[in-house]
Amino acid sequence: MLAELLGLPTHPLTTFFGLAIGGMLLYGTLSTLSYLYFFRWRKQRYHPTYEEDPVQIKRALKWSAVSLLGNAVLTTPFHLAVAYGWSKVYWDVGDQPWGWGWILASMGIYLVVTETMIYWVHRALHWGPLWKYIHKPHHSFKAPTSFVGVAFNPLDSFAQGLAHHLCIFLFPVHGVVYLVFVTFVTVWAVMIHDRVSFVKWKGINYTGHHTVHHWYDFYNFGQFFTFWDRIGGTYKDPESAEVQAEVPEGIIRR
Repeated sequence: MLAELLGLPTHPLTTFFGLAIGGMLLYGTLSTLSYLYFFRWRKQRYHPTYEEDPVQIKRALKWSAVSLLGNAVLTTPFHLAVAYGWSKVYWDVGDQPWGWGWILASMGIYLVVTETMIYWVHRALHWGPLWKYIHKPHHSFKAPTSFVGVAFNPLDSFAQGLAHHLCIFLFPVHGVVYLVFVTFVTVWAVMIHDRVSFVKWKGINYTGHHTVHHWYDFYNFGQFFTFWDRIGGTYKDPESAEVQAEVPEGIIRR
């Protein structure tokens, strides 16, 4: 899919390299700019107590590279399926009877499906062997930085992103909608690991919520929103007195 948009021939290798290089460039640019701005250039404002840990940064970059390359391999079949017309992806708004109305409706359905699946997959990854062998490396970063955004075992990040790829086989999805969502997932991953919360509406799984997730391990599993955490009893407010008292200064920004 991505290879075809770039004018490359449909082939597993071109698809893989398109996904791998595209992912590396997106993550590398976003995480580097975010880290430089929040942790160096504007450190006194955002993270005045932060002390750079080269070992942690190197480990985050290593896991990120493994994750992006592994995901490129695992995602290649889905993009080939789109290229061969085996999915429900379409490109012309007029291909659906409701036109723009369906695009809006499909985005709502897409969010409901991905929020539900990702919450339960993420929660399952905190269980027994799945935690020990797959998800635990990501949680070794108790004080995350922008570089931790995609620092996963590739099976971990693929499992949490699988819902996005399944949607294009479950119902008609405009190609741009799919690409925007899967791209924004990487943007969001970097944003929720920089420990800076600009939007503090409790319905959104903003940065403070995810920092709590790293600190306590068993709270705030949602993707973009917190409604499943509230339903599932796994919601913890980053602004609560309990969190502010227990988590060291500088980890949860007040």
